[in-house]
Amino acid sequence: MALGCSKENGVSLPVVAELPDFSLVDQDGQPFLRESIRDGVWVAAFVFTHCRATCPRLTAQMKKLQGRLTDVPGARFLSVSVDPRNDTPEVIKAYMTANALDEDNWRFVTGTEDAVQDFVIGGFKVGYGRTQWSPELTHSNSFALVDNRARIRGYYRSDDEGLSKLEGDLRALAGGS
Repeated sequence: MALGCSKENGVSLPVVAELPDFSLVDQDGQPFLRESIRDGVWVAAFVFTHCRATCPRLTAQMKKLQGRLTDVPGARFLSVSVDPRNDTPEVIKAYMTANALDEDNWRFVTGTEDAVQDFVIGGFKVGYGRTQWSPELTHSNSFALVDNRARIRGYYRSDDEGLSKLEGDLRALAGGS
């Protein structure tokens, strides 16, 4: 795997990493595989449904971004549960419904603990877990941008500046305005 910069649609963004093969399920219990990434440019976030700290804010920010990108047909959104013990497809589906999340281009995935750990840590190269200092689940509160070849093209802070940069980069990769 060669990493570096790649130019698509006139934009040059680094290729940070490439997602390996993975096997997860979405909110409808449908398979979500590496091949599932091929239908768009994805914004990924790492959250869990019963989080009361940063996850509601991350989800709200992603929902807001989804609303701003309705004119970009290739824009896709991915929430990855970092608590697969509790976040079953049924729990995730209820969370999406309760938060009025538009599922047309949004997948919320889970899987076995090993599969999620491999996907988050091994694939996205971000940390999560519990530490000896805190029993609370810790995880990245950044967004990741993934192109339609399952390559991570950047990480973005979840503040207004980071979201603005993420939106611009997604539009450029998707060929949008």
